[in-house]
Amino acid sequence: MISTMDRRCAGGIELAYMGVHEIFQMAIAAEEMDRLSGLQCSIFDAPGKWGRIFSRVAYLPSAFPLGSAALPPEKVHELPLPLLARQLMQKVFKRRRIDPLPYLCAFERKAAQRLRESNSRIAVAAETCALHYFRAAKERGMSCVLDSHGIPAPFMDVILRQAADSMGLPAPSPCDSAAMMEHKERERELADVILFCSELQKIHWVDLGAPAEKCQAIPLWVDTDFWKPLPRNRAKDQPLQIAAVGCGSLAKGLPYLLGAVAEMTGVVSLSLVGKVDAGMEPLVRRCRVQPLLLPYMSRPQLRDFLNSQDVLVMPSLGDSFGLVAMEAMACGLPVIVTTHCGLPVPDPAWRVPALDSRSIAERLTWYSEDRERVEKDGLVASTFAAGFSPQRYRDQIKEVYGTLLEKSPQVIQL
Repeated sequence: MISTMDRRCAGGIELAYMGVHEIFQMAIAAEEMDRLSGLQCSIFDAPGKWGRIFSRVAYLPSAFPLGSAALPPEKVHELPLPLLARQLMQKVFKRRRIDPLPYLCAFERKAAQRLRESNSRIAVAAETCALHYFRAAKERGMSCVLDSHGIPAPFMDVILRQAADSMGLPAPSPCDSAAMMEHKERERELADVILFCSELQKIHWVDLGAPAEKCQAIPLWVDTDFWKPLPRNRAKDQPLQIAAVGCGSLAKGLPYLLGAVAEMTGVVSLSLVGKVDAGMEPLVRRCRVQPLLLPYMSRPQLRDFLNSQDVLVMPSLGDSFGLVAMEAMACGLPVIVTTHCGLPVPDPAWRVPALDSRSIAERLTWYSEDRERVEKDGLVASTFAAGFSPQRYRDQIKEVYGTLLEKSPQVIQL
């Protein structure tokens, strides 16, 4: 049964997602409007929550995402079993690709049970985890907001085949199963508003048939209280320090980055943070500029690392936003991103064609030939990133909520 507090929030906003992404900031936006009925998530680090227990035995940043302290714990409802079951299967079958759909469906079905007893008027959920939740919302006459955070799989499949063919690599597996693609399509059909995190992502989905009148792009944020420049001493007579984070795959454009630095021996030093796919390891070994391979880093470790670098490169073949590049800019690093990356940049020159090693190399050479450009663009980067605050994001989300609340009728009383 719904609580007394839930009844007071009649006409409010319910949210649910098994992961993190934007859902916590969207919940805080609802709370700032005094409209938050409840957020359903996997785990949450607060007194009396499973997340508090799990966080004592493991580092779980997803249990306390940015701004989570602003959420009243009594409005956060944990559904940990689907996530734990999926993680257990991944550990048991390390070499097998685990289909996430059954676990996502288990979460959204459980979340839908609470929604069927809610008096709220808006239901918010994220892509891959919204279908059964939205069906329950429609039974109650609610408006549905879908947070779509991914680049379309059909687009990525084409690009990956093109890249693999050009490099003589094995044909990659499809990004999504047929069942997952169908699941996402049904979610988009039920949504009254589909939120994208960049104009580029929105364009791709509209081109594939998503109704333009439903679609809205709201850029993501960066926490500049945490991601910020730290004192550093750059040695101008040393090679240009290049960072790439989480780009150890074909989809993230690693072959094109390796191709860019291959002819820059003694000019650049490349560090790769995160796992490198097995299929990419031969390319790494053959590269004339051997990259420094670094493991996954915690947020504090990554901030310190970025502050030791000169430039961050994101050679992605498809990214809806590219959050790590925004974090790098907040730390005072110029970035090089591709035309397939939705991240906003302060100057078009910071964006290079995708699938093009030469353009990356030219941009790196431009920085290596004059280190003052690194410092100058670093200041531009940090100033630019400061304009994408969490509050800015939440204010735009509140505009979406406000419009729907004006339009939507009261929920159906069952």
